[in-house]
Amino acid sequence: MTAAAFAGPDTNALLETALATSTRYQVEVGNHGSLLGTPAFEVTQGQSTLSLGTRPAGADRVAFTWECLDSGTITVTVNGTTDSDPVTCTPSSGEQTDSTGSQWNMRPVSSGTASIKVSAEGSARYAVWASWAKAASIATPSAQQQDETADGVVTLTEYTAAFNRLEACSAQAGHPMSNVPLSWFSGGVWTGKPGGTGPWYLYSTPSDGLETFDTQCYPREFQAVDNLWQTEHPMPADPPAQPTRK
Repeated sequence: MTAAAFAGPDTNALLETALATSTRYQVEVGNHGSLLGTPAFEVTQGQSTLSLGTRPAGADRVAFTWECLDSGTITVTVNGTTDSDPVTCTPSSGEQTDSTGSQWNMRPVSSGTASIKVSAEGSARYAVWASWAKAASIATPSAQQQDETADGVVTLTEYTAAFNRLEACSAQAGHPMSNVPLSWFSGGVWTGKPGGTGPWYLYSTPSDGLETFDTQCYPREFQAVDNLWQTEHPMPADPPAQPTRK
């Protein structure tokens, strides 16, 4: 839903619902975290500070989304720390494809209270929604993965061993991955035969196993190895969306 869609006396209520829904999706679905405490919401202009009060038990982040209602430049700070460089903002619309209308983030907070300060140049109006949040617990790399990446280089044997552990972890969690062979890219197509560039494991994760994959199996057994391998063996820029084997 875009700012342009809001009209009439319920404008702010609709906007609050839209920003709350968007932030919740990013935190809970995209990052497997959770929102805590009582959120804050405001539609205003110029400079404003939202206070979230005392940190609820378990909270370690502040999550927020802002949306501009007029064109302008937005700057956000969290507990005095600038969130990012000033963002030039244009209200969202159905036709818009190349400008920023809104932005979200989730930042660590170590103090017992939190405040989000938003500044917009001139009289530009904006809306901001914020809440305490708790980040997902991410597994640390296994001893095997640490050994495989200790020298800063990953061999094909290490890449394969790490992927096998990833598959085993997913299966043990009740979300087995389908058979995934190594794939090379040659002559514009994917192939299971050595040649061209690669190889890589091309896989998908069942949606019902995504949280376990993202927070446990992937970081524990494969992420660091995968990152190094991808750096050493970058994938083609625009490969076919679905591998066609030859």
